[in-house]
Amino acid sequence: MKEKIIVLTGSHLTPALALKVKLKDHGWQIIDLKIPSPKFNRHQPILASLSLIKLPLSAFHACQSLFRIKPKLVISFGGYAAFPVCLAAKLFNLPLIIHEQTFAAGLTSKLTAVIADKVAISWPSSRLYFPKNKTVLTGNPIRQELLKLRLRNLESNASHLKSIYITGGHQGSKIINAIGAEILPQLLKNFIVYHQFGLAQSESAFKQQLQFKHPRYILKRWFSTAELAKILAKVDLVISRSGVNTITELAYLQLPAVLIPLTTAQKNEQITNARFLESLGLAIILPQSQLNSANLLWAIKAALKQLPRRTSLTFDTSLVRLATDNLYRLIEAVAHESKNC
Repeated sequence: MKEKIIVLTGSHLTPALALKVKLKDHGWQIIDLKIPSPKFNRHQPILASLSLIKLPLSAFHACQSLFRIKPKLVISFGGYAAFPVCLAAKLFNLPLIIHEQTFAAGLTSKLTAVIADKVAISWPSSRLYFPKNKTVLTGNPIRQELLKLRLRNLESNASHLKSIYITGGHQGSKIINAIGAEILPQLLKNFIVYHQFGLAQSESAFKQQLQFKHPRYILKRWFSTAELAKILAKVDLVISRSGVNTITELAYLQLPAVLIPLTTAQKNEQITNARFLESLGLAIILPQSQLNSANLLWAIKAALKQLPRRTSLTFDTSLVRLATDNLYRLIEAVAHESKNC
């Protein structure tokens, strides 16, 4: 029997983490393939042209990798880094699935949908952007540890000191870290503060922040999934960017948030994401142009006063709860239909 090897590529981390557990449980060998790829900047034609010149080399390296790995299937989680791997998959006639997390469609997903076997979407609104005969609504997977939080309900924090989780996402945010640090003395009078600094932030900045010591301040570059689950089980408010995977987790867990959308995100997608959570009664949006110590403190107070810890359910949790299973079934179906099986 041929070994079941699947290649995962793309830049969206959390849905891939959720899927990996399911794949491993069913005997798949997983290869994360990340090929150095030029970023296509649509707003700067000269840089865009340089990116296109570099693309063939990236595609060549992707072809070398796929020839060596010999996978049964490739799945892309979007981002420019996935593009050459998707091209190589097409050249080798390998089954290709694209998973789109946003409410619309990322540029890479739209381009590679033409050559993909199936396009898995997270939200019904994305149907408009992809071929009908290829598109399947799977939902957006989140990590099993966070799914379990919903199943056993969130811990009551009524009799304890309230807590806040500050994060700029996987990479971190320089400005959120800086403003968060400015208001720590005020916050720590009344809150426990969990602070994820981010893996892409400078070592010097992280070391400087480590010098701030307080028994109610917990700082790490990156909280593991197990650590994050414990934090989200008891936290009263989240301060974060509004990437779609963060929004998915917050909506599923019904966690109130102060959201600071990233202004450079493609097509203002983080503003769209933030407005979605706002529409559920779970978010106050603080534009980055207005982000300062006073405004962030105001937003925190307003959020804790206006946003309940658990709202009446207006969000279809099946889009999250069943997403990993739905995506896994799609993978098995495409693999079974392929002549490469």
